[in-house]
Amino acid sequence: MKNEEVRACTVSNVKRVDASKYQKLAEILGGVANSTRIAILQILTEYPEVCTCDLESALSIPQPTVTAHLHKMYERGLLKKREEWRYTYYSINPEYRKMIDAILGK
Repeated sequence: MKNEEVRACTVSNVKRVDASKYQKLAEILGGVANSTRIAILQILTEYPEVCTCDLESALSIPQPTVTAHLHKMYERGLLKKREEWRYTYYSINPEYRKMIDAILGK
């Protein structure tokens, strides 16, 4: 080869992307990035709403652990909650239902 410049990269002129516009999506996906939270979402896709105590027995994990996982997803907007006396019922926020179904392969 004569003084030719060899390029390892075959893509040129890739447009710039502002990664900061994906911050909210990253936070949402961070709320899902756990096997227990994915299992909770799987259960919630099968029922209109589920009480924390039902998730505790379904997952065989202590109530404080269930609550911590639910809180993370609720904070990020993935879940809605309804409180009735001493019980809290969770459901999937309809705004994120399609995304959750896609994550779960539904």
